Amino acid sequence: MPSDPHVHIITAGENIQTAYPAIFRTLPTITRTYVFADSDAYTLSSNPEREKQRLAIMHSVDAVKELSATLSIPFSRELVFPPVYPSARDLLERIVQDNPGARFTMDLSAGSRSLCTALATLAPWIDAGVYSSFDEKVPRAVPAPGMQALALLANPNYQTILALLLRKYEKHVPDGTREWVSREYLYKQVWGVYRRTRARTVKPDSRPVVYRRGFRSPQELSHGTFSSFMKALIGAGLVEQRMSSGESIRKEYRGTESGEMAFRFYANADTSTLVRTMLGKKKGFQLVSARPHPA
Repeated sequence: MPSDPHVHIITAGENIQTAYPAIFRTLPTITRTYVFADSDAYTLSSNPEREKQRLAIMHSVDAVKELSATLSIPFSRELVFPPVYPSARDLLERIVQDNPGARFTMDLSAGSRSLCTALATLAPWIDAGVYSSFDEKVPRAVPAPGMQALALLANPNYQTILALLLRKYEKHVPDGTREWVSREYLYKQVWGVYRRTRARTVKPDSRPVVYRRGFRSPQELSHGTFSSFMKALIGAGLVEQRMSSGESIRKEYRGTESGEMAFRFYANADTSTLVRTMLGKKKGFQLVSARPHPA
């Protein structure tokens, strides 16, 4: 059992007993589970159809409870009463106080619209990762926008890096995961289209840099500048990094789903031909779910 507390919150609905085990493939560190249920799901109804739905929700919640017991994960069911927002807020406040220092995630695949909306609104306040299955069977992370991403993509070089990574997404390795890109490859690609965004102070006695091709680059992208670009993108959650396995150990990168979302909404087609090409694709560069890299 992981030592760091990880609280997972699920909104109650039919068939959540199938989504619950599926989430463990992505979030294997869950140490405590809470199910938030609308109070009317536990109130008898005179409407036969509504009563049938209510019983299905109750049975699903019980199934999640049984599965949690099998996994030795503490389970709690919490009822949310109208008005939904303050009720959910107060419950969440208590849970945060009861689990100091915990990581929080939420699966908002089921439940009423008002309950899911309330929790989605509250999630940023506790830095909770939000997941939903939408119309699929397996919950997936819901990318969250941030001011840091918007500020980063104001620099055309960050747009170019993401565009290069997105271009590689069109090729996938056999197991369906996205392809990792080596630092060497990415640096060479960015070097050719690098745009300096601020003037460089030239020392009077400095010599021009001459490259193998026989010309002086007006851009002169250094490895240090490139490293700072990648560090910023990784810190903003737009790119992930790993050390490759094999004979030669090297850094490799690939974009996250948040990186794709930031590119889609914040990139400017006038930045470069590459950015315009990636933004103009109709079928697009659809990311597939990334599997965790084995340690």
